[in-house]
Amino acid sequence: MNKSNWNDEQIAKALKKLPVIEDKRTSAEIYAQLPKNEYKHRKPWVTPAFASIAALLILLMISPYFLNQLGVNESKSDSSMDKASYEQAEQSIQDSSLKSKSNLSVQSEKTTFVARPEDQVSIVTLAYPDQQVQNMIPVSVKMEKSEDYLNLFQSALSAFDPAKLGLSSSSLTGTNIDYAEGTTAKLLIDVNENSFAQSSSETDNKLFTEGIEESFRWQGVEEAEYYKNGEKGIELGAYGFQEGMKLDKFKRKAYFLYQESIEAPKLLAPSLLPFEKLSEALSAMKGNGTLGLKPVIEKNVVIKEIEEKNDHVTIEFTDESTIDDNETDTLMLEAILMTAKEFGYENVKFEGINVDRVGEMDVTEAVPVPFSPNPVELNE
Repeated sequence: MNKSNWNDEQIAKALKKLPVIEDKRTSAEIYAQLPKNEYKHRKPWVTPAFASIAALLILLMISPYFLNQLGVNESKSDSSMDKASYEQAEQSIQDSSLKSKSNLSVQSEKTTFVARPEDQVSIVTLAYPDQQVQNMIPVSVKMEKSEDYLNLFQSALSAFDPAKLGLSSSSLTGTNIDYAEGTTAKLLIDVNENSFAQSSSETDNKLFTEGIEESFRWQGVEEAEYYKNGEKGIELGAYGFQEGMKLDKFKRKAYFLYQESIEAPKLLAPSLLPFEKLSEALSAMKGNGTLGLKPVIEKNVVIKEIEEKNDHVTIEFTDESTIDDNETDTLMLEAILMTAKEFGYENVKFEGINVDRVGEMDVTEAVPVPFSPNPVELNE
């Protein structure tokens, strides 16, 4: 008989599978059938001994069959379990790989939320209200700089679909815009067919003026004059008669996240109201957000110190702050850069970051502030 590697538990399981042997005779019947002379002289331990020996012989005869059968069954079961486990593990690895590739794809598609200073020669800035018509959000459309800027502006305004970004139609639709003679710092805006300027709603009127401001303040425009039917000055709804407006390049606004839906792109949006200090603006960017805008500075990111000097600012994060090369932290740092630009700073040095690069930024050096937010292609 081959030596078996069965342990006690497996033997016990095999024994439980043996058929039950039951003697239905009473003790009196068994006693009556025993030979009298043998019974009288047999010692009390002999019968149990013979019974044990008989049971052992039976077990030895039938155990190879049961043990082999049990071994085959358990082997099949183990094999099935091993196969299932392997398939499950393989599927898990494949899912993880696909998820990783998907994340890499998303990150590679959106590594920045701003247009760099060197891109300004090919940028046309368009501003659109959000879906709730509460915030004005500038978009930097990349175009070939081959003709007059205002012609490019009108072409982009006609061709670009803001709905793809979760935005409403432009508040400048229906205007005719020219430069004043001899300068690109002053605009002449005819509002004959513009519904926002001629509306009695203060919200519409404000969207009109903010549309001008957010579309042209980064393009060097300092002033705009209003015209209607060739005459200077218009009745601007709730604001009364207005001849025009001044454009302030540095509005001291904070930048937040605007995302119309989970499927829509993430955009940087300037706050509606200005702030007195950069520190106040940065503090607000960590708050709850307002008017549908969301904070961009995470709760676990703490600014330890802000040092402002001339056109340069240093922002130091605490050691507990975790900043990595990912989309969320790219959005945060670029929102900080745009906010610093609003206060007139030209570059920002970040301290307390443990990686060398975040998005397209080399954070080991001072980072120049961007030209404008939300770069997009005309065919998006």
